[in-house]
Amino acid sequence: MLFGLGALAEANASPVQDVVDEMGDLIEHAGDKAGNLLTNLPVLTTRLLLSALAILLGVILIRIGRRMISSIIRMRSQKGVHTVQQVSTIKSLTISVFNYIMYFIIVTIVLSIMGVNVTSILAVAGVGGIAISFGAQTLVKDIISGMFIWMEGSITVGDVVTINDLSGVVESIAIRTTVVRDYNGNIYVIPNGDIRTITNMSRDFKRAIVDIRCPYEADQAHIVSILEEEMERAGEEIDGLTSVPEVMSILSFETDAVVVRIAVQCPVGEHWRIERDLRTRVKARFDKEGIVMPHYQKVVIK
Repeated sequence: MLFGLGALAEANASPVQDVVDEMGDLIEHAGDKAGNLLTNLPVLTTRLLLSALAILLGVILIRIGRRMISSIIRMRSQKGVHTVQQVSTIKSLTISVFNYIMYFIIVTIVLSIMGVNVTSILAVAGVGGIAISFGAQTLVKDIISGMFIWMEGSITVGDVVTINDLSGVVESIAIRTTVVRDYNGNIYVIPNGDIRTITNMSRDFKRAIVDIRCPYEADQAHIVSILEEEMERAGEEIDGLTSVPEVMSILSFETDAVVVRIAVQCPVGEHWRIERDLRTRVKARFDKEGIVMPHYQKVVIK
């Protein structure tokens, strides 16, 4: 009987002892981890401080580099024959390439400080380059397209353009994107690889074109005569015009009007203002002559 009770007590004590031993091992392991953390804490803190210092120095170098690039390009442009737009384009593209290179260098240095084997990472990247290239096709296309845009000079910073049905002024041309600001102040960031058709309205000259809707009932010869007379005055009084606007007689026939076109060559970027001035003059002259332009009237039945 006593032997049976002793065996039972020993059997019950065995699981308890296992739990106690496991808890002891867990506490000992946690103590070792805490000790290692405290031991390595100065090293980790040093690496974090060095990484922060590297990032800070990198940001300072980027700002200094940007200013140096701007100064160098400005000095070289004074000795060359580049236009202001070409100089701005070269500066924008050069700064973009410089930024990407500096970002790569900063990331590499920070990884090295944190103990990451950068050489191994680059080796793995080289091995997986083919796989990565499939995902980076769009990026490569944007970069190559940006280089062609820059080399061909189809657009420069400051040009008034229409790209992919988006119109505005080119604010910057980077290695990957082109930034266009429209007349409402909206900014469009267009990947260079997506640029298919460019309409550049800033080369050499522009034409101001105004289509005048005239009534069928009026004497067309008289209308052309008074328009030519008014355009003679406009050629002398409107700033930016070096010639008399041409009245191109009847351009087309519409359902309710005869369309007469006025066109004149003008400086780039001035055609909107000149077109507004021409329309204002034509409306005032028609009012003076008693000519009513065709217009839609809505009949309201009460």
